[in-house]
Amino acid sequence: MVESRGADPSKVRGEADENAARERMRTLVADIRRYDELYHGAGAPEVSDSEYDDLVRELCDLEARFPQWVDRGSPTRRVGAPVHGGLAHLVPMLSLDSLTSNDEVRDFDERVRKGLDLPDGEIDYMLEPKYDGVSANLLYEGGRLVRGLTRGDGKTGEEITRNLLCVHGIQPELGGPGRLWPERIEVRGEVILSRSRFVELRAEREAADEVPFRNARNAVAGALKRNEPDGLEAFGMDFFFWGIGDLRGFESATTYGELCQWIADLGFTVSPQLTRARGGAAILDYHDDLERRRDELDYEMDGIVAKVDDLALQRRLGRTARAPRWACAHKFAPRRAWTKMLDITVGVGRTGALTPVAVLEPVELAGVTVQRATLHNFGWLEDRDVRVDDRVEIERAGDVIPEVVRVDVDARSAGSQPFQAPQACPRCGEPVHEEGAFLYCTNIDCEAQIRQRILHLGSRRALDIDRLGEKYVDQLLEAGLLKRVEDVFALPERREALLNLERWGEQSFNNLVAGIDRAKRPQLPRFLFALGIRHVGEQVSSDLADAFGSLDTLRAATLEQLLEVDGVGPKVAESVRDFFELPATAHFFEALDRAGVVVSALEKVEADDNAGGALPLAGRIFCFTGGLETLTRDQARERVEALGAATASGMSRRVTDVVAGTGAGAKLEKAAKLGLRVITEEELTQLIEAGGKAGGDAE
Repeated sequence: MVESRGADPSKVRGEADENAARERMRTLVADIRRYDELYHGAGAPEVSDSEYDDLVRELCDLEARFPQWVDRGSPTRRVGAPVHGGLAHLVPMLSLDSLTSNDEVRDFDERVRKGLDLPDGEIDYMLEPKYDGVSANLLYEGGRLVRGLTRGDGKTGEEITRNLLCVHGIQPELGGPGRLWPERIEVRGEVILSRSRFVELRAEREAADEVPFRNARNAVAGALKRNEPDGLEAFGMDFFFWGIGDLRGFESATTYGELCQWIADLGFTVSPQLTRARGGAAILDYHDDLERRRDELDYEMDGIVAKVDDLALQRRLGRTARAPRWACAHKFAPRRAWTKMLDITVGVGRTGALTPVAVLEPVELAGVTVQRATLHNFGWLEDRDVRVDDRVEIERAGDVIPEVVRVDVDARSAGSQPFQAPQACPRCGEPVHEEGAFLYCTNIDCEAQIRQRILHLGSRRALDIDRLGEKYVDQLLEAGLLKRVEDVFALPERREALLNLERWGEQSFNNLVAGIDRAKRPQLPRFLFALGIRHVGEQVSSDLADAFGSLDTLRAATLEQLLEVDGVGPKVAESVRDFFELPATAHFFEALDRAGVVVSALEKVEADDNAGGALPLAGRIFCFTGGLETLTRDQARERVEALGAATASGMSRRVTDVVAGTGAGAKLEKAAKLGLRVITEEELTQLIEAGGKAGGDAE
């Protein structure tokens, strides 16, 4: 299971210590952000659904007890991973409250009935499978597809319209008679790959000597983010409807069931397992029945979804910042199997982190042959005393990542020896450094680290460079064309050497050069993420870009200035500072300068023209702290953004206006240290009502 870092949560609960609570909340926010990025951004989750849900529940509990330490950027108030340069959903794509026990489902049903003043009544629910795929949002106007977006962070998504048109069940024009077409509609659903088609694709890739997909969801995520959609129709993806966002010009449906029938008439696929049932007990019966039959069905699913059927009742129940109150997901229990631990190997990541991996006697689990499983870190391994030759139980966590969950100690042989953590890097032989439960290779020139950093730099969520996948990077390293990360930008000058390699021709070389040329003009948040700095994921990269605005300013920042950024603690600040002080980093940037790489500074939001002039709050950046009485934070943010302002979740020198509500705490103290202008909620209201003219101009 995943090891939770930071303060012991039992101490937080037992002592109600505010400082421990604050530290634990920071740790949880950082962990959940990372897991969101891996799941929604890369399609490569690192922890099981149940472990993730436990972390979210703990954070929600702490935020309810210590509201003064809650930040607007908390993952409990958004969905998914940040999207740089994405497009906005007209209506946010919310997550669902994830339930794992029957008691939680009964509590959900009770909350719904109480919320509707029907404590003794029974509610009609629509029940459907929770498919394990990639969510998409399709915007149709006048019956024609305008754009298709990924879920992204729930507010904005990446445009993948051309790729989505290659998915079975998504058409450029709505079906059915035109009189049924709404003026505008956001159709939402899951893009999935059948088990049978996934098996075929794996076989095709293995026959072509290509790295096989890890799982169907990962295959779909990669396909939808291809730069070119050529050949995607043959991939065999399907789209299953599960909801709508914005809807204009059609109001005849009164229930979710009627809505699904209308959607089917428009040509979309609705789950054949969609069922109407009454009462909380029926949710449990449906869950248990589908869980028993899940292996008989051709699509991967990890639970069921229950929704209040009556749309008017849905509107009465409303939503939280993250999820609707009228729906929930009830997860299936993870699949498990016993096998033998053949060996424990050690991998080296891009930051030098050494990771133990279990090599297993092959075992079938959920239709997949499992031969390796995660052991998380050496602290986890030592605590559980997992040994070579042990009989172990493995679990496909979230039906994605195999992990060891239990050891049969009684079956252990008498001569068994505990696993000894390495004292030196298994790849370069340099000493390792211990940080808590983790071990790190200290050699920045370690070939294993360089390989992983190059793969990260070229990945889709970083600089997205074609022909920098594992197979090609290994080939280029072996040929001596890549020795350091910065050598990537010199590859266009190595045309002759590249064309002499197997599987390289003019077209593949041109694709590589085009990808490198695009990568020479990156946006600051994406570039910072591409650097692969330890502890710096997409969210922290975005926070740093927002706080400092340009790469030069960030490189010159002191440790104290880094610590002023919300979401950046001592560990992250020291990691960033250490990275920029390395001589190797200076050489890296010199090489990028020679290659013509220019990182775009993060500019303040420019307002659109309004009645022939700029909007009144253009150029100002607002940050909110504490509770507001007359507006919610979302409403306040929308009001100032409508007047041309930008908003920031973290406090930094770029913020021009700090709005202090009731219970304002650490952010207010930080604002005072930075010398920022602080206004009250009343002054904010006056500013909005005056069209942004009150309170003076921003400097």
